[in-house]
Amino acid sequence: MMHNLSRRQLLGATGAAAALGAIPLRAIAQDVANLNFVVWNYSLDTIQDNIRKFEAGHTDVKVTLTDYTWPDYFDTMMLRLRGNTPTHVMYCGEDWLPGWALAGWLVPIEDHYPELTSYKDKIANYAVRDMTYKGKLYGLPYYADLITFQYNRKILDDNKITVPTTWEEVLEASLKLKKTGMEKPFVYEYNQTLPNFYQAFVSQVYGRGGQMFDADLNPLFSDPGSEAFKHLQWLQDAVKKHDIIAFENHESRIIPAMNTGKHAFSVLFNYVLAAMNEKATQPLAGQFSMALMPGKAQACLGFCKFYAMTSQAAEDDKLRDSSWQFIEFMGGGDFQIAKRWAEEKGLGFAQLPLFDDPGVQKAWSSWIDVDTFKKQATLAINGTQTEWLGMWSGFFRPLLAKTMVGEASVAETMDAGAKRWLELRKLVRGN
Repeated sequence: MMHNLSRRQLLGATGAAAALGAIPLRAIAQDVANLNFVVWNYSLDTIQDNIRKFEAGHTDVKVTLTDYTWPDYFDTMMLRLRGNTPTHVMYCGEDWLPGWALAGWLVPIEDHYPELTSYKDKIANYAVRDMTYKGKLYGLPYYADLITFQYNRKILDDNKITVPTTWEEVLEASLKLKKTGMEKPFVYEYNQTLPNFYQAFVSQVYGRGGQMFDADLNPLFSDPGSEAFKHLQWLQDAVKKHDIIAFENHESRIIPAMNTGKHAFSVLFNYVLAAMNEKATQPLAGQFSMALMPGKAQACLGFCKFYAMTSQAAEDDKLRDSSWQFIEFMGGGDFQIAKRWAEEKGLGFAQLPLFDDPGVQKAWSSWIDVDTFKKQATLAINGTQTEWLGMWSGFFRPLLAKTMVGEASVAETMDAGAKRWLELRKLVRGN
């Protein structure tokens, strides 16, 4: 779905927050700060319990939770923020920050609480970059993760296949497995409505050593010699020529699919590996591993979802202070909330001390090689950050989907993607 925001709408939205006017003095004088916290609807019971823990130590703050589904989150939050619906702390994505900050809906927390910057050396670089816009830090991590190459270790061992380190080796291994009777060795999350459909592609391009854009935000992918162009051709060939890829429309369907033993490879959010290796629910639990992303660089996409403060919260002293206390409790301090997410849910993290935390290491050792994950995290690169990325991604994902199944050529898709990128860049930046 394309997000149709004009430059005028983006820039004009800056005045929307100002139109709220001054908060009445009686609101400032209230004993309790009523925070509205907005999230997407993952593990709401855990979120509610974390809120209860915060409120137990902050009796002058009451937090109200509102949630939306992940596919609807971006569009719903656009309407919510445009309409000045009371919102104080919210989940933000790295690809949404530039547009929402430009619109004036979010504030750089470090401008109000400089102590936020003391966390920079405790957080992975890619995550710090994802939370930064125009040199200012806007939040603390909710979770951070990598999109990694995942495989069934037992299948490879049984067939005397070495873990692939290049995409040529992935194809070679897949064709070998087809000869043994495995119809579709690679299962792929194929859903043009999901932002991660594009992100998974980018992660694979990073593994090859490629980039989608240069430092001046010129598109690189329309060049037939670019790694992005070559990889989309690889994917199309894998589907149409070699017939090695099966499609599922969501990660939740790939988990049981991998546990049938009918597939050996996938590229997914790393936390999915924890679910695939869940001994209580999955028949092949313990067989799945991650490897460094195939390609000469072995890099991958790293990204950070984070707690952000709205301009509505910043306009009121008590709401601003309470919002910062809540954000620091959830994403900072001694990182106990991030540790909980990591141990209980397998969610990735950007807080560097957690890599060496005994509790996290013990919990994660049951489903992943922590050293491999740590190495992949050091090679991770954050995605491109622009005010128009969300709009462009919504345009490009359907083209990507059509090309993978052979309904468009790689050149047609890449040329159309580059053209639209430059149109949006001109619309927003004027050049």
